[in-house]
Amino acid sequence: MIRVLLSENTPGAADEIARKLAQADDIKVVGYARDGLEAAQMAVQLEPDAALIFTDMSGMDGFQACHMASLAAPKTGYILIAPADSNNQETWQKAMNAGARGLVTTAASADELIAAVRQAGALTTHMAKPEFQLVTDVSKMPVTIAVTGAKGGIGKTTIATNLAICLQKEFPGQVVLVDFLGQYGDVPLFLNMQPAGGLGELMLLEELDADMVRAQLAQHSSGLWVLAAPDGNDMSRIQPNIRVPRIADLISILRSEYRFVVFDAPPLVGDVSWYLLSRCNYVIVVTYLIDLAAIRDTATLIETLINSQRPAESIKLVVNRRSQRNPFSTADLQQTVNHDIAAEIPEDSTAVTSALNEGIPLVLKAPSSPVAHAIRGLTQDIIAELPKRGQQGQG
Repeated sequence: MIRVLLSENTPGAADEIARKLAQADDIKVVGYARDGLEAAQMAVQLEPDAALIFTDMSGMDGFQACHMASLAAPKTGYILIAPADSNNQETWQKAMNAGARGLVTTAASADELIAAVRQAGALTTHMAKPEFQLVTDVSKMPVTIAVTGAKGGIGKTTIATNLAICLQKEFPGQVVLVDFLGQYGDVPLFLNMQPAGGLGELMLLEELDADMVRAQLAQHSSGLWVLAAPDGNDMSRIQPNIRVPRIADLISILRSEYRFVVFDAPPLVGDVSWYLLSRCNYVIVVTYLIDLAAIRDTATLIETLINSQRPAESIKLVVNRRSQRNPFSTADLQQTVNHDIAAEIPEDSTAVTSALNEGIPLVLKAPSSPVAHAIRGLTQDIIAELPKRGQQGQG
C-alpha cells in the first residue's frame, strides 16, 4: 500500500485529488495539509511514501515546502502540482531543484495522478533492495589498494601478497589480489599457484562483464581470489589491448564483486598504471633504505601522486627490509620524501626466501615472525581507518 500525503491551495482541492486517487486500490491517503508549512511538517511526522504538494500555496509555497520536506524527510517521493498553464521547462527545472520526483498539473487525469504517485512511491521499494543497503552502508563499500614502488626488487609483491592474505582472514571470500601487468607475474609463484587464465585473457576480450572476470580468477587455499598477470611471453600480443577504458571496466567489476581489491602494481609507467594509482583508495608505496636512488625516486613518486590531487593520507609509505645495517636511516628518508612512514617491515631474508621457495605466504608459514607481525599491523591500520556503519565517509 502506497501511503500518500495531500495538500491543498484552496479549500476542497485535496478532496478532488483524493477522489481521483481512490480509483486505485493500492493507494491510501494518510493526511491533508492546509498550507506549505504544514505539508513539510506532516511529511516529517507521517513519513508517507509520496506527497502531492501544490506549487501555488500561500505563505511557504510548494517549491519551498518541497525543498524543506525533501531535506527533512528524504524517504518520501514528492510530486508538485502546478497550474494547468505551467507545464513548461522552467517549472520542471524549479521542481527538480526543489527535490521533487515528479510534476503534474491541476488538469491531470486520475490515471496520470495514480501513475505519478506509484512512481514516486516506488522510492521506498528501491530503498529496500540489497543494492541500496550496499550503497548507503559505508562499512560495506569496496576498498581498492595498490601496492607499488618507485623501482623493482623492493619487495612489493611480498607485501601485496601477505597483505591480501591478512585481509582475507578478516573478510573471508571478499578479497581479490590482482597481479597487475607485472613483467614476470610473480604473484602465483608466491602463492604456489598455476592459474590457467588471468588478466591477459581479459585484455583480449572486446568487452568485460562480471561472469567473464570470474571465469579468469583462481582461488588460493586460503580462500583468497587471484587474477594472475599475463605470461611474459604473451605481453607483446596483449600489450595493444591494454587501454585505460578496459582497465576502468575491470576495476569497476572487481569493486562490485569484492570488498577489497589489492593490486600488485608495477612502478609508474604510462597512462594505464597512472590511472590505476589515481583511482585506488589507498596507494602503498614500498621503498627501502639500501640505496639513495630508491629514496629519491620514492620522493618523486609520492610528490607526483600528491600533486595530482591525491589526498596525502591515502598514501602509505612502507619501509621494507629495515635493518640496523641499512646505509640510510628513516630520518634520511623522511627528510627526503617529506611524508610520514606508515610501517616498517624488518629485514629477514631467510624467512622471506624460505616462504617464497615453498610458495607459502609468510603470514601463514611463520605467523609469529617480525615480518608477519609488521604486515598484520599495516593491515589493521588500514582496516581501522575504514568508515564504520553509521559514519559518513569513503572507504
